[in-house]
Amino acid sequence: MTVTFDPEVTADEFRGRRVTIVGLGKGRTTAGLARFLVARGATVTVSDRESAEKLGEGLARLQGVDVELVLGPSSDDLALADPDFVFVIPGIRPRSPTILRALQRRIPVLTEMALFFRLCRAPIVGVTGTKGKTTTTTLIELVLSSGRRRVITGGNIGTGAPLHLVESLTPDDIVVLELSSFQLETLAHSPHVAVVTNVLEDHLDHHGTRDAYIAAKKNIVAWQGPRDIAVLNLDDPATVAMHTGSASEVRGFSLSLQPKRGAYLDPNGDLVLVHADRRAVLCKASELRVPGRHNIANALAAAVVGDAFDIPAESIGDVLRAFEGVPRRLQPLAEKDGVLWVNDSAATTPAATLTALAAYDRPAVVILGGVSKGADFSVLGRALVDRARGAVLIGRAADEIASAVAAADPKGTLEVRRAATLEDAVAAARAMARPGDVVLLSPACASFDMFSSADERGEKFAAIVRSFTS
Repeated sequence: MTVTFDPEVTADEFRGRRVTIVGLGKGRTTAGLARFLVARGATVTVSDRESAEKLGEGLARLQGVDVELVLGPSSDDLALADPDFVFVIPGIRPRSPTILRALQRRIPVLTEMALFFRLCRAPIVGVTGTKGKTTTTTLIELVLSSGRRRVITGGNIGTGAPLHLVESLTPDDIVVLELSSFQLETLAHSPHVAVVTNVLEDHLDHHGTRDAYIAAKKNIVAWQGPRDIAVLNLDDPATVAMHTGSASEVRGFSLSLQPKRGAYLDPNGDLVLVHADRRAVLCKASELRVPGRHNIANALAAAVVGDAFDIPAESIGDVLRAFEGVPRRLQPLAEKDGVLWVNDSAATTPAATLTALAAYDRPAVVILGGVSKGADFSVLGRALVDRARGAVLIGRAADEIASAVAAADPKGTLEVRRAATLEDAVAAARAMARPGDVVLLSPACASFDMFSSADERGEKFAAIVRSFTS
């Protein structure tokens, strides 16, 4: 039994109906959805198994919205007593007891994102991937905004699906959505243009297996038709394999191959856009302001999307040259006494930290740790021994990372320190770093053992660094 969108539901059908939203969390998705439903005459209940004390941020976002709150361990029985519709927010398992009970009672179960896809009249560009999706989404927004059409951005990058704008959207607008595996796993729709940056390994604590994680991601192309476009990373076999069975046109991007339609990095270091027999050089890789080969790939993906919407190659190149990155993703903060300090708090997987290590020629001191999400740190352990000067470990996963490093470094050549707080970790990193080094906050883990989000973690790190570098 799976959660699917009821195709008969329209926005008008919520008037006078009882709707339960399962899950509050930090409230970004729930608050926007609740406002949309209340504005259309629905009676809305928000339920969450956590207590009010643990839901402060989410409750704050609901201020001023006329909803009933049902909180605590017994919330299921009350919330599912008599609703006409149930919405589930991203991150709630589709086969959770609450959702299965709703389906067993024949209550239609919906998602905010599926409702938006149903109601949106503008073409949608959807971006997913284990890493790079926020940078790529931001680049796509900038590239498309250089044209004449209005561009709306949302999804995982903002406050969820931009339902509040759905009635003003027209076919002349473009909607760009960053889509997580949580949003995709219940989505029986695909965007007109689907971008997949890569498929590595993440969220195994939620999906259970890598195959289940990939199956969730595959929905971004699974429902595409022959007039739709899949923009795929040709250097990643798992990404290419996801398109099997899809009817859409593939336009690839690559750092090593030269697709007939798409974009690639040529041996001279040029980013090249190709479309049939047309070839256009966008810029030099050396002109990009964001470091790392992964950011070259992100730029190529954004260029392919721009070309799909007829943005001139010259305009695309101008955007790529000017782009300085997004906060908390290899974000340079300061250089002090020859040491570069970089905020990469968004690196919540080992693969992301591997990318960060590869982005710099300098020796690295890396601050790592948090919640592991079932990740395997063995490859990262070997890379730290090979490329880093030292590591400072914090949070719940510190023992797991230390074990991986010890297995890769039985002689103990890599200096490893422990820290109880982020302030202590920064102090330890300052003591370890030498002129010419880079200190990376690149945790390879989620943040919620010590912080409410990776954003909060990154902002705290930036504040600490600026306190001694400004």
